[in-house]
Amino acid sequence: MRFGIRAVVLVVALTVAAPAGINWRTVWLEPNPLGFAAPGASISYVVYGIDGMDDAHHDLTHNPSLKVTSSDDSIVAVDQASAKLVAKTPGHAEIRVSFSECTSINKATVRATQ
Repeated sequence: MRFGIRAVVLVVALTVAAPAGINWRTVWLEPNPLGFAAPGASISYVVYGIDGMDDAHHDLTHNPSLKVTSSDDSIVAVDQASAKLVAKTPGHAEIRVSFSECTSINKATVRATQ
């Protein structure tokens, strides 16, 4: 009986960890490129990835192993919980998406208010 419980716990642990394994080939953020009309504007994003097992596109947006960061939070801030990018001030920033061993970088531009 004890072995059965350990086996179930091991299978569940491996199943939960599998999506962030090392078989991912690429990840990317959409939309791309990222253009904000003015400070205060926001864009909802989706992150996709392709793993080496089935070549299918997987939505990774809310995966706990996903990291989405801005090179300059004073220009574009990342709200990963709601999958939004928020323009703060005019300028340029890079949005870095990292999942497992894959990384992609998107350029973001915030235009000045006219």
